[in-house]
Amino acid sequence: MIEFRIARRYLWAARKEAHTAFLSLISMLGLAVGVATLLISLALLSGLQGQIKARLIASSPQLLIEPIGKNTIDDAPAIAAAARRLGMRDVRAIVSGIAWGANQEERRGRPLRLRSSSTPLPSDSINLARDVAAGLGLTIGDPITIVAPRTRLTPFGPVPIVKRYKIAQILSPATDERATEGTLDLSEMERLFGTKGPTSIEMHGDAANAESIQAQLAKLFPDVQVKTWKEINRPLFLALRLEKVVMFVTISLIIFVAALNLISSLSMLILEKRPGVGVLRTLGATEKTILTIFLAVGLLIGITGTLFGNLVGLGFAWAANRYHLVPLPSDIYFISYLPFTIEADDVLGVNAVAVALSILATWYPARAASRLDPIVAIREEA
Repeated sequence: MIEFRIARRYLWAARKEAHTAFLSLISMLGLAVGVATLLISLALLSGLQGQIKARLIASSPQLLIEPIGKNTIDDAPAIAAAARRLGMRDVRAIVSGIAWGANQEERRGRPLRLRSSSTPLPSDSINLARDVAAGLGLTIGDPITIVAPRTRLTPFGPVPIVKRYKIAQILSPATDERATEGTLDLSEMERLFGTKGPTSIEMHGDAANAESIQAQLAKLFPDVQVKTWKEINRPLFLALRLEKVVMFVTISLIIFVAALNLISSLSMLILEKRPGVGVLRTLGATEKTILTIFLAVGLLIGITGTLFGNLVGLGFAWAANRYHLVPLPSDIYFISYLPFTIEADDVLGVNAVAVALSILATWYPARAASRLDPIVAIREEA
């Protein structure tokens, strides 16, 4: 198109004008810095979120079965058998609840989130989380008194269910406010809480097939609630998504400020090219032609800055992830380096925003150039 040829010529000739060339260069570099910063930030956030999701898949069950309107699951064996047939390799019946744990010697106590252990335990033993044990002043071999949230009738009236256990193992500290703080044997949990079946069933298998297996189990057993690992951790995923959106919008302001520089650089270019615009108008160029020419100038500046920003941002993200350029102390963090993951949707979104802002920023000066009076513009040259 003739408009783009003229736009390239205007932009190339602008290098001879120091002020105009400087403003154009600043606009390009500003866009490049904004695009590169946004790409690096999104790649870092995607990498960290990928690590979090991988750990969630490894630590949490891919499917969770919970009762509806009851405390326990009645047909747990049938559900477990069906899940194994559908491909779940590990199915665990779980009994969980909240009880009171106390150190009677020091008269200290606190609520405990208890659940059945995945491995058999002696009936008088309990595994306790490190932070809980420290808070109660207990260690391995010490006794702890557990008070269940139910009572039994005696000739003297209702009496709470109380039993002393010996701490067999200290578990790693709970990383989640809902995490288990103590484990007992399955039969001991059923006796302590008075359940006649599991309160939930955890299933581990292929995360990719979790949703299809969920649909089949929900159809076979409508009296229970079937959740996937995504639904279990839905609040966390929503928070991660919101974090990414907020970061995208915030860092996009850098691109917005750089795009505003296009207004000044293009305005300077239009002032220099006013006589040329007048000549083009007298030769038959329409307002639309002039508008297209200067929009193309802004678009070329925007695309150049965006491409350079992509080169820097994507190159750094790839190199940092490939060669572990940002190491972290593994004894403090759960990863040894900062991961960077480049996602196509993020790259397309950043490029679209940068180009769109470039076009919007050049619209007003390009529109003003298209409305110049050709007679007045030519007289100025004279």
